[in-house]
Amino acid sequence: MYNTGRMVGIAVGIMIGLIICLILYRVMNKDGKIKTQYDEMQQIIRGKGYCYAFYAIMICEALLIPLSVGDVRLPFDNACLHFLIIFIGVIVHITYCVFKDAYVGLNTNMKRFMIIMIVVAVINFMSAFAAFRTGEMMVNGQLQTPFINLLCGLLFVILAIELLIKKTIDNRSESR
Repeated sequence: MYNTGRMVGIAVGIMIGLIICLILYRVMNKDGKIKTQYDEMQQIIRGKGYCYAFYAIMICEALLIPLSVGDVRLPFDNACLHFLIIFIGVIVHITYCVFKDAYVGLNTNMKRFMIIMIVVAVINFMSAFAAFRTGEMMVNGQLQTPFINLLCGLLFVILAIELLIKKTIDNRSESR
């Protein structure tokens, strides 16, 4: 029924990933602190962003209820489906915060941040590509957990594109 070894492996992988994230935050921030600093206005905007992300997740879950009751099979295993909903909420939050000037913290080193984003995206895309090549990405018509790597890589690409668009908009505004 359940593959206990796989579940333990995923849990350990998540814990290691979180530890790596803490280290990367220290590298990414100019002052070497784990916590990114935001001014009062950024904190208010980020709070609204979390609210919009929450509603996006709730809408997605509400849409899934009738599908579940009707026993409609989506092309995702359960882990991928739940992560896809989290992904949508994160994208909503990031997009709102980027375009409201509340994503980049006061102590963020943007050059390091962009490098870290690129490296993380490449690692995730490589992992997803490897799974695709070995046939582990899709089994019996359902996307499997390696699809999460593809989504993570996509998340960082979307974030980078949004930051570049925002920078372009800001540069045009300053030149006027």
